[in-house]
Amino acid sequence: MRTWVLLVGGMLFAAAAWSACADTVVPAVPLAPEPAAEVPPAAPADPNDGRCDRCGSCQSVRSVCVPVPVEREKKKICWSYRCEDICIPGPSILCGEKCGCDECGPWWMQIWKPTCAHVITKHVPVKTEVVRKVPGFEWKVQERCCQCR
Repeated sequence: MRTWVLLVGGMLFAAAAWSACADTVVPAVPLAPEPAAEVPPAAPADPNDGRCDRCGSCQSVRSVCVPVPVEREKKKICWSYRCEDICIPGPSILCGEKCGCDECGPWWMQIWKPTCAHVITKHVPVKTEVVRKVPGFEWKVQERCCQCR
């Protein structure tokens, strides 16, 4: 039996030739199709595989720092106020005294008569927290070729 090795398109093929008599016939056995094998999910690309992360080139690849845009949330505290009306009493007039006695003993109190009041507006502080989305950058290490740097 002779074996030849063929190189076609970068792949090796082995071919066998039978050196037997011409009257010997080797029956051809039909091959059943193989069941489809499950393909495992593709692993994520290795960031340090020696290829440019942008174009895939292999020439002059180097690790560089690249700014990547991100959106950040910033909290801001804002102060405002709300108005509230209140009454401020004016001077009162003393009308007299009242005396009394109970189980604790004698007591007395003054009786006052209100005269007037006026309205003033009071400013009450109100705290408000606002979340703003602002653009920013985050630095990432990536592999780039000389054209993509």
